[in-house]
Amino acid sequence: MGEWVIMIDFKAEAQKIEDQIIGWRRDLHKIPELGLETPKTREYIETQLDEMGIEYESGCAENGVIALIEDDEQEKSKTFAIRADMDGLEGEEKTGLEFASEHKGRMHACGHDSHVAMALGAARIISENRELFPGNIKFLFQPGEEGAGGGERMVEEGALKDPDVDAIIGLHIGGVFEEVQPGQIGIGSGPVMACMDRFKMKVLGKGGHGAMPDTCIDPIAVSASLIESIQTLISREISPVRPGVISVCRINGGSAFNVIPEEVEMEGTARFIHQKEREEISQRMEEMCRKIAESRGAELEFDYEYEHPPLVNPPEFTEFFRDCALDLFSEEDVIELEEPVMGGEDMAYYLQEVPGTFFFLGGQREIEGEFQGHHNPRFDIDESVFWKGTALFVRTAYKWLESNAGSEGRA
Repeated sequence: MGEWVIMIDFKAEAQKIEDQIIGWRRDLHKIPELGLETPKTREYIETQLDEMGIEYESGCAENGVIALIEDDEQEKSKTFAIRADMDGLEGEEKTGLEFASEHKGRMHACGHDSHVAMALGAARIISENRELFPGNIKFLFQPGEEGAGGGERMVEEGALKDPDVDAIIGLHIGGVFEEVQPGQIGIGSGPVMACMDRFKMKVLGKGGHGAMPDTCIDPIAVSASLIESIQTLISREISPVRPGVISVCRINGGSAFNVIPEEVEMEGTARFIHQKEREEISQRMEEMCRKIAESRGAELEFDYEYEHPPLVNPPEFTEFFRDCALDLFSEEDVIELEEPVMGGEDMAYYLQEVPGTFFFLGGQREIEGEFQGHHNPRFDIDESVFWKGTALFVRTAYKWLESNAGSEGRA
């Protein structure tokens, strides 16, 4: 197609609206909402889109917003999507920020407020330069990323349809990868994040006096054996170079120091990068736990829920995105991710359907001299890097549509 001739400086345009992107984030930070129940966040996004003159539809996954900047020749055009999650987390904010959460017991402790703000920034730049983009740009503002099934619902309810999305991009800010410093771009090809499965177990025993365990079937002792034994599935039934995690994160049983209870409940998470281990270990986990419980005279109720699948970045598109990042930033600031992390992300549902990539923008901010991790009540992010996420959204959308337009484009 020859040399790129661009009539817009994406970095300059993003930097020009930096204060507005920060302002949007601060407004959203005050009103965190949980799961799919994000009406105030939805209304805020709608207001900004109205001011930009961008058409949208609401209600996908209950409170999702799908905005579309159409090409004049929509029927012949490709469609590029930008996805931003918008829900917060349970927890009392302890950052001391002037724009801290106004919703008691809720906060934006993972940076989703900034994801929305950066996507709104991209929407503004693209809408103001519509004639340069030879295709449609769709914005998916998604609720329910934090375990409420929002991504899956968006896909099931047609977020990638009408018009059909041909490629998609999303980001996560903060300290997900330690090697990605504030302002740097982390890019990974292939498996990048793990599935996010949930399991529940209930051990049913026979209660009685703590001084007479021989007359009981102690569900606490059985539970202890289960917790210890399932770790051997990771250490002995998975290749050492194929990551996996099983963590029991909640256990509840007993009500008095001298009473053996009737039952114990446990709940936890399992994480795998590859589908093969995911399927095999979930099955083996149930088999092992049932046999251990039965051997001790107890009964077991077991439930394993497949939630977010592993997030896999297609290599070809991810290499394309790397070139886009290098158009804007130096090689020193574009970091190749060597290993996946065991956190999960429901961007995986979109990437199962269409090509795209999910990248990482370093932006975790120190509070009281140290970084506070994601989902921490003191979590905060570096607002000075937001423009970079916006610039990458716009640059990638432009370059992808140009390269897939079937002509020399409009720039």
